Amino acid sequence: MPDAPCSRGRAVVCGGGLAGLLAACVLAEGGFAVTVVEPDPAGASGRPRPGAPQGHHAHGLFVRGVRVLEELLPGIVGELTTRGAIAVDVGAEYALASRFGRGASFVAGKHMLAAGRPLLEAAVRRRALARPGVTVLTGHRADHLTGCDGRVTGVVVREATGGTRRLLEAELMVDATGRASRADRWLTALGYPAVRVSVVDAGLAFASRLYRPPARRPPWQVCHVMITPPPARGGIIMPIEDDRWLVTLCGLGADRPTKGEHDFLPYARTLHQPDLADALEEATALSGVTLTHACANRRRHLDRPTPQPHNLILVGDAACCFNPLYAQGMTAAVLTARTLRGHLARHRSAEGFAPAFHRALAPLHDACWAQATTADTLLADAAGPGLTRRRRLLARHSQNVMAAGTRDPVVQEAFLDVVHMLSPPTTLLTPRVLARLVRLRISPVARHRPH
Repeated sequence: MPDAPCSRGRAVVCGGGLAGLLAACVLAEGGFAVTVVEPDPAGASGRPRPGAPQGHHAHGLFVRGVRVLEELLPGIVGELTTRGAIAVDVGAEYALASRFGRGASFVAGKHMLAAGRPLLEAAVRRRALARPGVTVLTGHRADHLTGCDGRVTGVVVREATGGTRRLLEAELMVDATGRASRADRWLTALGYPAVRVSVVDAGLAFASRLYRPPARRPPWQVCHVMITPPPARGGIIMPIEDDRWLVTLCGLGADRPTKGEHDFLPYARTLHQPDLADALEEATALSGVTLTHACANRRRHLDRPTPQPHNLILVGDAACCFNPLYAQGMTAAVLTARTLRGHLARHRSAEGFAPAFHRALAPLHDACWAQATTADTLLADAAGPGLTRRRRLLARHSQNVMAAGTRDPVVQEAFLDVVHMLSPPTTLLTPRVLARLVRLRISPVARHRPH
């Protein structure tokens, strides 16, 4: 059972995106009075927050993310679909095309959720504000932390327009400020050593715009053409609320898309599979093009033994952010909130709270990081540490699985279960999957050719 409201003191959450709002819900449930500090205006416009550039691009909540979100906030999936979010059967309604062809179609009975980022965040914000003791301070940003004796005592916030400053005292601090987090500066200012950071950057760019779907609908809900160099280009059509498509094109290095509206459809025509461009030919553009380049994988290694405050935790992209190409971020935020809920129940003392939480979060980050950075490093323009021989072999085997998945729905389902974080990557090495690859006479990846 959760504690009585406010029985554990004050928590301040810096950042009002999905990770911060979910943390606020869990902390309120666990007995904290919570203040969420958000520099952007209240999210009532239906547009992505200025502080979340990725909000302009295609988003999806993985199957596991949908299930855990419903566990954390019962009834929210029904609320979201009532407001226009689309439940997509990942086997029958998600057309996924790799270098080997389109994945086999089958009824999976497993649904991801497609929606605009503002719709999802607004629903979670309503749930957070409905909790006793939760308030949101909009139009303010965290300036610096105060602290002594191994703990943070508060955060100095100021108006986002540069106004007056004030101190918010807290027993627990949460940094959910995303890719722009200044946690490194905050910690060194308090006398702590710099946090070790890993970065892998594939040099990716996203270009997105909204469309009205054609009257004659295609046989899929989502069309995803994976990046398949050369050329290193891909794209996705994601349905969102109000009968719209959010279309994102992506590319690496010299194959990056541009912001030019007249370049959008010609770029889509260069993808290795024509369905996406064919669908856009009959659709109606509703917006200009939004271009984003900030897509590097970046991880702060707070799970390693290092001096850090007992009561400052990092969640979401502030702790570990991934290339948005792999769509892990929202599901990782949901799973982080569940980890925090369990940690609050087990760890009653403030002593060592944050280091223990960061260690508990490490397996989730390890899994997402391995998937994203392995794929990025294998792309020609990736920058960052090289792969171990084991990871290269696993990546090669994943390519074999994708090739088999174009012909075998059982293999395709196993692959999708890994993508949607329902199963670990090791399930692709089980005898059941390996036997089907042998039966299909899947050749080494170097010899594969698209169908």
